[in-house]
Amino acid sequence: MKIISSILVVIGAVLMLFGFITFLKGSAFLGVGYPVNYFHAATSFLVLALCLKLVCKFEKKE
Repeated sequence: MKIISSILVVIGAVLMLFGFITFLKGSAFLGVGYPVNYFHAATSFLVLALCLKLVCKFEKKE
């Protein structure tokens, strides 16, 4: 689960980078016109990664 959560964090970071590039570019990047769309997707991946890390942490305590 740690590996999966790390992969999700990387995906979230890449999506945030794409959003930043779209914001700076001012036009569509990879067919997505608004940078906020990348940030919405990134938060989903980051929240899922956070939940998986918490599950791993609580499994160790038991």
